[in-house]
Amino acid sequence: MNPINTNESLKNKDSEVNWNVLWKEAVEKLPKKTSSKSWDEIAPQFDEWMKKDDYPQELVSKIKIEHEDTVLDIGCGNGVITLPLAAKASSVTALDISRKMLDILQEKAAAQNLSNIKVINKGIEDVEAREIGYHDVVVASRSLNGIADIQPELEKINKIARKYVYITLWGVDNRKFESEMAELLGRESYQHPDYTIVLNLLHEMGIHANVEPMKSNTRNFYATIEDALDRIKWRIGDLNEEEKAIIKEHLEKSLTKNPDGSLSFSRSNSKWVLIWWEKSKVNNEN
Repeated sequence: MNPINTNESLKNKDSEVNWNVLWKEAVEKLPKKTSSKSWDEIAPQFDEWMKKDDYPQELVSKIKIEHEDTVLDIGCGNGVITLPLAAKASSVTALDISRKMLDILQEKAAAQNLSNIKVINKGIEDVEAREIGYHDVVVASRSLNGIADIQPELEKINKIARKYVYITLWGVDNRKFESEMAELLGRESYQHPDYTIVLNLLHEMGIHANVEPMKSNTRNFYATIEDALDRIKWRIGDLNEEEKAIIKEHLEKSLTKNPDGSLSFSRSNSKWVLIWWEKSKVNNEN
């Protein structure tokens, strides 16, 4: 695995390490999953995958929210966080680059008789704070990891929030699975920057955030080997025919067949980390 570079080129006059550049250089080496087309294509399968994930319930349980609060959900996807928050809050603005993800969210909202959700088909990088407006609570659930130039977005998020900000990021070695698959295929593997870089960025911004490890246990269920293969392709990038054969052979050995005929793969430690802060305790307003 290629380690993250911390050489002299990353240093600036304000700190020993330029944390934003450190994050940016590492993210730019990873497989790209930030286009609206890629998310549109995976939306139906993603919705199925999330049905067996207990991460959303854990995160929602940690978010402080009152009935009169307005919420911004950044990178809302199919609404696994948006919908339970909308049931508690005055309103939720749901921001996502994928139109198909938002369509799924709106279908679910209608089924649950939730009419207090406004959707915006854009990424956080593509909107200004004044366009979004102030919100009491801002949530960015697993949606900032792929943003290379992350500091301006952190500043924007902090500006938008009136009361609380909640973001979840990869923990240390959260790409262990991807590294194992890269090794199996003989590919070069890169380490993703973890939450500690963002924590240092926030500290430089005058934000002394709280950090909580997430304890969710995710078990992925698949109808077929091909379905499992699609999930892996989504995580590590496109595969050629030879690589597909290698991965399929690996899956046939590692997946568990369940009584209902489905296949499952357990990831007992998802290693997501929650970073949150209260705006009234921020030293420097951005």
